Amino acid sequence: MNPECPSCGLEIDPPSLSHCPKCEAPVRARTNGRLHQVDVVHNGEDLDMALRKLERAIDDSIRGNFRGVKVIHGHGASTGRGRLKPHIVAAMRRAAAHFGAKVVPDRHNPGAHLIWFE
Repeated sequence: MNPECPSCGLEIDPPSLSHCPKCEAPVRARTNGRLHQVDVVHNGEDLDMALRKLERAIDDSIRGNFRGVKVIHGHGASTGRGRLKPHIVAAMRRAAAHFGAKVVPDRHNPGAHLIWFE
């Protein structure tokens, strides 16, 4: 399910469009103001499962009109290096480029990054 235009109700496909192709209203102008959060590595996930969880969280956030997604990817506290972190952050950057968003590190948690849609 793709997001709908808040003005005319047209289903926006692809969801990365910033303006409605029918009425030209901004699609992401109004968010619900909340930040979606997902932990992609602390339940024994391998890289494939972590990337699927990330993709699902991004899709849910777009559909739910969230401001962004906080992705907890870990920082390798037990080993000294985050094994999945570089892969997760790279996937976040690719998704951000696709949706016109930006990726930033979480200022309070070295084991998390955020994707901001607005």
